[in-house]
Amino acid sequence: MLLLKNLLMYTLERKFVANILITGGAGFIGTALAIRLKHLNHNVTIVDLDKKFIPIHNNFVKYSLDIRDCENFKKIENLKIDYIFHLAAQTASIISQENPTLDVDTNVKGTLNICNYARKCGAKKIIFTSSMATYGNINGKIKETDMQTPLSNYGVSKIAGEYYIKMFNQFGIKNTIFRLFNVYGPGQDMSNLKQGMASIFMAQSIISNEIKVTGSFDRYRDFIYIDDVVDSLVLGLNGTTDGQIYNVGSGKATTVKEIINLIIELNDKPKNQFRIINIGSHEGDQFGSIADISKLKKLGWIPKMDLKSGLEKMYMYAKEILA
Repeated sequence: MLLLKNLLMYTLERKFVANILITGGAGFIGTALAIRLKHLNHNVTIVDLDKKFIPIHNNFVKYSLDIRDCENFKKIENLKIDYIFHLAAQTASIISQENPTLDVDTNVKGTLNICNYARKCGAKKIIFTSSMATYGNINGKIKETDMQTPLSNYGVSKIAGEYYIKMFNQFGIKNTIFRLFNVYGPGQDMSNLKQGMASIFMAQSIISNEIKVTGSFDRYRDFIYIDDVVDSLVLGLNGTTDGQIYNVGSGKATTVKEIINLIIELNDKPKNQFRIINIGSHEGDQFGSIADISKLKKLGWIPKMDLKSGLEKMYMYAKEILA
């Protein structure tokens, strides 16, 4: 039991060096993960679309690569890779309904291309970020063993990715799957108003006095801070997690109304200036999701950041970005 409780710290402090590839390495989560892994002295290579790179990514070996085309992997065919963190994805449920072909090409075909690349380069393991969208609407806390009944093309595409990655275990490529709930924090793309509930509401509160809401104010989400997510992903390097699936969330439900009120409370503007407008729901939107995180907590992981404090840090970042 003591070993399990200390597994997180052991993983963070253990002295080994791995060659790690991060797909989507210039994204919100990918960048934070790359910084952490480099701090842990691993050799980190990131791949992403060229338009995603900013100066901070010059601190890493990086390749401009679109995972939708298997021919693009020739750029990195000679790399020696031990672990692949596969984060690259189309991540918005609304976009998956508007453009399902893009969703399938990126999340399904792209994941298969990653799996084939892992086999060719001799990678030991793929650590995959799946999503709470695979579950659909389930009342109460969601366990990893609960049935997956997705409501969006995005949710279906992430299930397909999970199955591809698990299937490649027969070729000696181990895996760990993390189903992320609603990740937020500094570094999130504040210009994308179709992905990320907290970031959408926060960006609107900064650039205007209107916050537009799709769907019921009673919908709820499980918000988890970026640093806590990175803590969980790093555990994927440990063999104890091989072949396992973990929910990554706070284990707490926050309604749309509650998070909007928190965001307005943090904002420097007079509170009576804001108008909250319901613009109607969209296809594929879950009513609610909250993670049962007991399985991940058995590894010694716990979410450290409370929502209000995390939003405060995010607001300071967002103000600077959107000024």
